[in-house]
Amino acid sequence: MKNIFGKTALLTTTASLAMLGSAAHAFELGADTKRGVTFQFDNLIFGVKDNYVNGGMAIIQQPISPENNLSWFVEGGVGYNWNSEAIDVHAPVGLRWEPVKNLDVDLFATPEVKFRDGADLGVGVDLGVSWTF
Repeated sequence: MKNIFGKTALLTTTASLAMLGSAAHAFELGADTKRGVTFQFDNLIFGVKDNYVNGGMAIIQQPISPENNLSWFVEGGVGYNWNSEAIDVHAPVGLRWEPVKNLDVDLFATPEVKFRDGADLGVGVDLGVSWTF
């Protein structure tokens, strides 16, 4: 019951943020091991996945090849997995390609430290597609 209530509250909050319309900067769907959705408002990032919620900040985005719309980025944040009750600190680093205006394809690695009964270091690799509005 606790998990159902938590998921419902988080999804409702995320949907409410999405409905703000003009305040939202990006909407992203990732092709990682968890289903989820991420919203970015200026430099602030909020995401909900099937058993995980996270918040963070876009720290750096620098062009690599402006003529090919290719750049690199660094983000940072914290997350909470309510199934394992673990908290993590993560810092995605990756490449961003904009094939058409307002559509980004991101490939990134995410080093993270999970805290639950000690610290556990890991790295994930993700592919995401985002639409900026």
